[in-house]
Amino acid sequence: MLTATRWACTLLLVVAVPALAQSSQAPAAASRTTATTTTVSSTTSAVSTAPVSSEAAAPKARLLEQWDDVIKDIPLAGERPITLTISGQARWREEFFRAFNTGELDDDHGQSRLLISADLVVGERKGRYARLFAEGRDAQSYGRTLPGGARPNDADRSDVQNLWIDLGSNKSYVRVGRQEIALGAQRLFGVPDWSNTRRGSQGVRLYTERGRFALEGIQARPMVVRQYARNHADTTQQFRTLSLGNATGAAPLWRGLPATWQAYWYEQQIESASAPVRRLTTGGRLMWDWGKKSALARSLEFEGAKQGGAIGARRLDGWFWVGEATVRWTRLRGAPSLALGIEEASGENRSTGDRQEAFAVLYPAAHAHGGYADVIGRTNVRELHLFSTWSPVRSVNLRFAAYRFDRLRLDDGVWTKQNSVFRAASGNTARHAADELDLTGVWKATAHTQVIFGGALVLPGAFLRNTPGGARTERWGFVGTAFTF
Repeated sequence: MLTATRWACTLLLVVAVPALAQSSQAPAAASRTTATTTTVSSTTSAVSTAPVSSEAAAPKARLLEQWDDVIKDIPLAGERPITLTISGQARWREEFFRAFNTGELDDDHGQSRLLISADLVVGERKGRYARLFAEGRDAQSYGRTLPGGARPNDADRSDVQNLWIDLGSNKSYVRVGRQEIALGAQRLFGVPDWSNTRRGSQGVRLYTERGRFALEGIQARPMVVRQYARNHADTTQQFRTLSLGNATGAAPLWRGLPATWQAYWYEQQIESASAPVRRLTTGGRLMWDWGKKSALARSLEFEGAKQGGAIGARRLDGWFWVGEATVRWTRLRGAPSLALGIEEASGENRSTGDRQEAFAVLYPAAHAHGGYADVIGRTNVRELHLFSTWSPVRSVNLRFAAYRFDRLRLDDGVWTKQNSVFRAASGNTARHAADELDLTGVWKATAHTQVIFGGALVLPGAFLRNTPGGARTERWGFVGTAFTF
């Protein structure tokens, strides 16, 4: 049970902080538009994924709409295009679990995170430029009694989140240093903002656009989070990626072809004395969009990949695919949307000793795919899902999701999102693993403050109920707030 003190803190952050932030804004704040997302984004989400322009003018000509505009695009050299932007975020989140992972454990805990960043840009976006981005992070966890206690993705005191330099021209750039890497729809590579420490990497990233085409290549190592020491790149693990697809906003190559398309190749290497891993994932993603400006906007998306390579003496032979159709009623109040999809990923064939057929997700984003509760992974699962979004008022975004998880192979069990077995098959022939219902929301309280809330209900299916360990209905909820400048 949450203590009275923590409930008081939560109420203060959810109610009082937005009110104070609102009172501190300039009168023109109502006309300023800021993006909202279904999760509390970090300060880097708006600045670290693409080059920014330096539109600095003389200080007397700058128009300030918000109190923090004084620390945005600060001209450092008069009329010369050299600017500095300071940003930051303070967030708090409370979570409660009943029957964590459908087991016997209950838990209530809180998390906080502080981010502060400096973004130095020399040059113009439409020409040559250089950019240095540095971000510090302090993440803490309070009262977590679940297995592992406060894990490295929950807490890490006073460390570097991002530290990279860009050299670029127009929309092309090369980035070197510690950075966050999210690719495509983040089904295989993502930056889980739900994770209090966010996933980081260290390496080199090259991105270039030519006409309708975009080419990207990365070589990097994931960061190892050490809670009581400085973080460092993982010397036992590295990955390389290469992708070719459409340039941002480019029209289809020909009528009828998808507007969004991408072919990719990912290589993951993990050094191990007993079973070194070289995992090669080759796939692609296609998305058609129709009627963006009409009363009924529609989209159709497909993504799939084949996995090869080897782990020790065993060769890898896995696969996954997903299809999703979405409709959005753009002229109805709140622009409601509805999406239906199916996803499958191969499981392990227990009768083959020289081959591993279980598909492994590489560096996934938490909550983004497979349910907010993060109980059921994607390996050996057929997932049927329904998503619906709606904004009943301009400042509130709601999302409902329903999932059904069934095993593909009956000789393999259910896996976690971390590519480990969650529940072994144990000879059980039931196919239905679980159902999940999610309801989440974001309230954009002010231009600087948003509140997140929601929860999930995980209903065990016949497989989980009738295999060793049993299963209870999991109830999970959260509330949080973030102040971003």
